[in-house]
Amino acid sequence: MTATPRDVDVLIIGAGINGAGLFRDLCEQGLKVAIVDKADFGSGTSAAPSRLIHGGIKYLETGELSLVAQSTLERNLLLRNAPHAVRPLPTVIPIFSWLTGIGAALRTLFGSTTAPRSRGALLIKIGLAMYDFYGARHRVMPRHSMWSKARALTEIPPLTPGIVAAGTYYDATVRHPERLVLELLQDGIRASPQSEAFNYVQLLGSDGGIVRFTLPEGGELGFRPRIVVNAAGPWIDQVNAALGAPSRLIGGTKGSHILLDHPDLLRALGGRMIYFEANDGRICLVFDYLGRALVGSTDIRAADPETVRCEDDEIDYFLASLRELLPGLSFGREQIVFAYSGIRPLPASDGTAPGLISRDHSAPVMETEDNRSWPIVSLVGGKWTTFRGFAEEVSDMLLSRLGQPRRVSTQSLAIGGGRDFPADAAARVRW
Repeated sequence: MTATPRDVDVLIIGAGINGAGLFRDLCEQGLKVAIVDKADFGSGTSAAPSRLIHGGIKYLETGELSLVAQSTLERNLLLRNAPHAVRPLPTVIPIFSWLTGIGAALRTLFGSTTAPRSRGALLIKIGLAMYDFYGARHRVMPRHSMWSKARALTEIPPLTPGIVAAGTYYDATVRHPERLVLELLQDGIRASPQSEAFNYVQLLGSDGGIVRFTLPEGGELGFRPRIVVNAAGPWIDQVNAALGAPSRLIGGTKGSHILLDHPDLLRALGGRMIYFEANDGRICLVFDYLGRALVGSTDIRAADPETVRCEDDEIDYFLASLRELLPGLSFGREQIVFAYSGIRPLPASDGTAPGLISRDHSAPVMETEDNRSWPIVSLVGGKWTTFRGFAEEVSDMLLSRLGQPRRVSTQSLAIGGGRDFPADAAARVRW
């Protein structure tokens, strides 16, 4: 059965973190919004991150200073607005030399396509100082410090004695990313009860005016939007094609992770993340995630989000990297309890090394045409950390197109369970 099409201000296709963040922002402005997803809310790429809410310290060496500035701000805001879900994460960077990497870092900064393979103490000290500077707005965590080799080996005894020093700083982690996506949707409907969210609906296509979907129980669902937002992540180009507007916007890369049952490793970490340089220069990480050691991540070109998986060679890479970093511990496949992988919806850029593709975001617009009565705004790129800022930018653009003023800023707006959450540890105990 085909239902009467629903008139909406904005139809968002894709209910991952970017779609959900935009849904909440637009609902707070009093718009009538519909958001749909072909699977469960937050179940695609948004469910497969490194679980980090971070400022992107590695983006300093690619010169994406504005991205670092926005990311550190958004990290700090999430620690305030979603303290039930986002927590500080003390981080250690093992350092293997004093002066290497400066020349290579400068070449990368000025456009080289080869990332530096070694980052010495001086380079890391400069980077951490810059990170503190960019993270000053709404600061909620301590500044960086440096450890001597002796201090580092005392704090983390299994660490390789090949280090010369270590840097320490704070980022953050999101424990249940899917929950945060759901809370954004719930907050949106709370602010705009006329708005709706649908999952497990399949896009049929469009006649240029009405966008139609099939419902999981049968029948059809139709919308007559003023604007369509394509927030389908790595599926953006497929969705645009189904809407009659073919595009080539996405050139994704795969990020894989493994989870280890390794109590000795967790004891050595002591609640910290080790953010380390593997033998090939790739930045990897390991930290305690819900009682398991989360290890990641790779950065490999991949195109099909439906078939992406963590491959055997990636697992071998992780285990070999851990053995080199922590020779005082043993690592084997029998310790792996879970492996997962997702595709980052990065902008198409065939000639760039995967690790150097920008993690910044953009929202290109395909304007109305004779056979399509609404523009399509595609949400390309972005990071988990910056979803609120990205949503705010796109929301301001859409509000301008619709002739509506912004009524509510989301900068200090609590998310879900962060509303009325106790502000300090003592208050949480009393709560």
